[in-house]
Amino acid sequence: MNTDLKRKLGLWDGVHVDYLKELYNANSSSIAFFENLVKLCIDEKDLQISTTWLIKHHYDNRQKLPEHLTEKLLDTSKNLERWEAKLHLLQLVPHFNLTDNSIIITDDFVRECLIDSNKFVRAWAYNALYELTKYIPELKSELEFMCHKAMETESEAIKSKVRKILLELNK
Repeated sequence: MNTDLKRKLGLWDGVHVDYLKELYNANSSSIAFFENLVKLCIDEKDLQISTTWLIKHHYDNRQKLPEHLTEKLLDTSKNLERWEAKLHLLQLVPHFNLTDNSIIITDDFVRECLIDSNKFVRAWAYNALYELTKYIPELKSELEFMCHKAMETESEAIKSKVRKILLELNK
């Protein structure tokens, strides 16, 4: 593991992303950088937000991780503690090419996030579940039922995301 990267990530103030962008720009061409980010996400719970943010930033820049790293990252989902890290991973689900194994892991993670205390995590969990219907079409009726229930019980922030999902499901 790259202890220098661990040290640098530990210096982030948790607020200003310019620091993380500079770190990304200096290292984004190295596969070892992303291998270390995934390993740190697994091993260092206090670095989960910064590591997942950097990986999400990579995808935001129209780049992708190799499939083996995507699998490892999804394996970390059961150990994510911070809502921000969960949110980053949920936002990445549409960009992943899921395998039979990662579909199961992602489904378990998404269902846990549907009952998370954070409304942003819950909203994006509905979206991730919608993405899973592309792999498991049988989920569509369950998701539609869940979305209708959410329209009765969830906050407006979640209802907004759920409305979009319902529109997509009814196309």
